[in-house]
Amino acid sequence: MRLSSALIFAALAAPGLALANDTNDETSFRAGGALLYSPEYAGSADYQLRVLPLISFDDIAGFELSGLSLAYPLIDIGTGQGPGTWSLKAGPRVAFDFGRDSEDSPTLTGFEDIGASLLAGGFLRANYGPVGLRVDAGQDVISGHDGFNADISLGTYLPKGLLVDKLAIQPALTLSWADQNYTQSIYGITAQQAAASGLPQYDLGGGFHRASASLLSWYELDDRWQINGIVSYREYIGDYRDSPILQAPDGTTSDVFMLLGISRKFTL
Repeated sequence: MRLSSALIFAALAAPGLALANDTNDETSFRAGGALLYSPEYAGSADYQLRVLPLISFDDIAGFELSGLSLAYPLIDIGTGQGPGTWSLKAGPRVAFDFGRDSEDSPTLTGFEDIGASLLAGGFLRANYGPVGLRVDAGQDVISGHDGFNADISLGTYLPKGLLVDKLAIQPALTLSWADQNYTQSIYGITAQQAAASGLPQYDLGGGFHRASASLLSWYELDDRWQINGIVSYREYIGDYRDSPILQAPDGTTSDVFMLLGISRKFTL
């Protein structure tokens, strides 16, 4: 996974999981650093530990930065968040997606690198009482994987003090859908790649390719400093889990994504 654009990495680093959060009237942003433990690429059993910066904000000139995505809520209505309330946000969104280097694994010998992608699309975030739904979707516009993908998440938000003082927790379940351009780039093997790598040719169509169960948490050390944590278990599903890339000796049909960071709030 390439990290050349990691300066925009933020505390909510798993796309589609931000279903709810605390709100206030201040214009502010967060900056800090984190340790990221994640697979080399989708379907890899080999992991890397990386040090990354954290940058995020909820409302600067109306924009929201969450993970590697920048969104602008054109629709923002509702009575609030929590029991007996509802809210709806929706609007355009762009997101960055890292590519894949063939040198990351002997399994990928003869494969071309997959370049970084910029996904242009939109988002919808709806809450009714304690339940939240989020949909993030986008089409690659810079010829990385050239595909369209969408994450559909359902979860809840446990505010600070409900379970532990100063600790907020957000569990979520996510299904990821992608078109053929995406799935064939990530999981498929063309005739040319098969000849170069020795793996069998594997052709795929679009569909739901991954299911995830995630837990996000925020712990306030004081009114400015905050510890951020993410644990996400991800299972590859359907025909995609049978990809020779995932079935290779250094492949896997499930993986774990973990982030632990600390950030400071700055008020503008």
